[in-house]
Amino acid sequence: MYRTRIQSTRSKMRTVSLILLSAALLLAAFGLPAPLQPKAHAAGEMKPFPQQLSYPGILKPNHVSQASMNASVAAYYDYWKGAHLKNNLSSLPGGYYVKGNVAGNPDGFKALGSSEGQGYGMVITALMAGHDPDARTIFDGLFKTARAYKSSENSNLMGWIVADDKKAQGHFSSATDGDLDIAYALILADRQWGSGGSVNYLAEAKKMITNGIKASNVTTGNRLNQGDWDSKSTWDTRPSDWMLSHLRAFYEVTGDQTWLDVINNLYNVYGQFSSKYTPVTGLISDFVIDNPPKPAPRDHMDGEEFPDEYNYNASRVPLRIVMDYAFYGDARGKAIADKMATWIKGKTGGNPNNIKDGYKLDGTVNEKASYATAVFVSPFIAASTTNSSHQAWINAGWDWMKNKKEGYYSDSFNLLSMLFISGNWWIPTADSGTPDTQAPTAPANLTATAVSSSQVNLSWTASTDNVGVKEYKVYRGGTEVDTATGTSYSDTGLNPSTTYSYTVKAYDAAGNASANSNTASATTTDGPSTEANLAKGKAGKASSVEGSGYEASKAFDGNASTRWASKEGSDPQWIYVDLGKTYSIHKVKLNWEDAYGKNYKIQISNDSGSPANWTDVYTKTNGKGGVEEINFAAQDARYVRMYGTARGTSYGYSLYEFEVYGPSGM
Repeated sequence: MYRTRIQSTRSKMRTVSLILLSAALLLAAFGLPAPLQPKAHAAGEMKPFPQQLSYPGILKPNHVSQASMNASVAAYYDYWKGAHLKNNLSSLPGGYYVKGNVAGNPDGFKALGSSEGQGYGMVITALMAGHDPDARTIFDGLFKTARAYKSSENSNLMGWIVADDKKAQGHFSSATDGDLDIAYALILADRQWGSGGSVNYLAEAKKMITNGIKASNVTTGNRLNQGDWDSKSTWDTRPSDWMLSHLRAFYEVTGDQTWLDVINNLYNVYGQFSSKYTPVTGLISDFVIDNPPKPAPRDHMDGEEFPDEYNYNASRVPLRIVMDYAFYGDARGKAIADKMATWIKGKTGGNPNNIKDGYKLDGTVNEKASYATAVFVSPFIAASTTNSSHQAWINAGWDWMKNKKEGYYSDSFNLLSMLFISGNWWIPTADSGTPDTQAPTAPANLTATAVSSSQVNLSWTASTDNVGVKEYKVYRGGTEVDTATGTSYSDTGLNPSTTYSYTVKAYDAAGNASANSNTASATTTDGPSTEANLAKGKAGKASSVEGSGYEASKAFDGNASTRWASKEGSDPQWIYVDLGKTYSIHKVKLNWEDAYGKNYKIQISNDSGSPANWTDVYTKTNGKGGVEEINFAAQDARYVRMYGTARGTSYGYSLYEFEVYGPSGM
């Protein structure tokens, strides 16, 4: 299996050390991060396979030993190398390439590979050094090809096609994903072998990063375009190019704030997109356009059949996102990975082999999707490593991955995913010798809003950090009350008619704390107003029922001894009430049985007939069950739904009562 590339140009039109040291000292004097310096090292690997690392907050398969995982990775690499790695270019002796079918317009050349494949190959061989004694020779041969087949638009980048013809060298324009992986692999090579040999890996990486990728691919809106043929002012971007941990490595070797700005903006783009188009699935389309972001139209690009869906490009996104959390602790990466993993596990009933090769953004299987392929399965399994509730799914996924052999595209991404899941993908800048001492910026624009006599809602603007913000600590009257991973928090259990003051601090994974945010205050209301349970006795509907006696109506009968229960062991599940007409509502009260919802949403709809369009009014994470009273700004609604995305137990979801409140007398 392969994936398309961008259109071609025609179709798209020791003194040096002292200087570096001086620069580093100057940067340090001004409180700026010193760019990473090259490793001058004798022959041999500094990080030989296997490294078998454990990343904070990340699970590994626990049904097999680490030695077994290492052996599986090594065996898969040997297979991949034999099947896809070639060095038979008559036009470039000594040049290696990763052979793979290429879609798109090769301008009459016989395409053998792509810059995408060069990037995969260079990352893989740098990580497998120590297992493969020829890894450095292969790596240098892959880079030789990348340099020979330079882009026609920016010679610091690689043209997207490899063909055994000298005329193809310098003929094609670039594709962003290949260059991102190539530049990142050069940083890996510097950490693996040092830059004192025939190739100064770090110098080459910096040149690609600044004179190539930044110059041609970072847009004026801090997105990534699709290649050096593309406009610098475009909003069009391909989410599979959002290699966030790569961009952090670029920052660490250059000290250029641009890369952190791009990371933060891409997280914002995802957040806006998912909030509108994929609030449940977390999926993203192969291509994203415009501002605010939206899926690309069907006719967006030649050769792309489903640019508006989660297809063979976007399937790579979960791995790219989860690595930012695993390597750098950015909680935004975990939140995205959790959403995707929870949805796909529920969609497939916990069986990786039920994953299909294409989904619409609402989670419906694409009409042409027919089977499980590694470029879809493996990234989803990688994303699942952030949550202990997915352990059995991770184990099953590993067993599926290690035996799956297909074609260049899926095999390459399968191997990359196996390297990550087994702990054998290391952080290239982790041994730079400079601990992270830079604190995040202070959270800004903190607001506090009293929504009831016992609850105040807080929101703020996200902090930025040179590595990544791990969490926020919320302080009430100077005393810490809780932590949050996002940019909002609800403080509950408060007293009526009382003024509360709040501040928030940001923390990174190294424990560095920001300054306090601004102070925000709010006064709770006088006390519970007279209000009515609008859901009592109304009709309800649920996604499933455990059996007779547990129907949806039991949650709306006003009897706390009866209950609705969903089928067991499956996410997502939902239940909604039809209030009969539109009311202004401001509170929902959930009385859980032991089978409670850990993560869920409260949603409303004003559709006529069967509701199909839902709007989120509240999102709960890490729920504890019991009786949960949820307040929010008044909303007009006829239908109110609890949409559960993660169970708190191995059972299902079960509610004694589901109450909806608005003013009395309505």
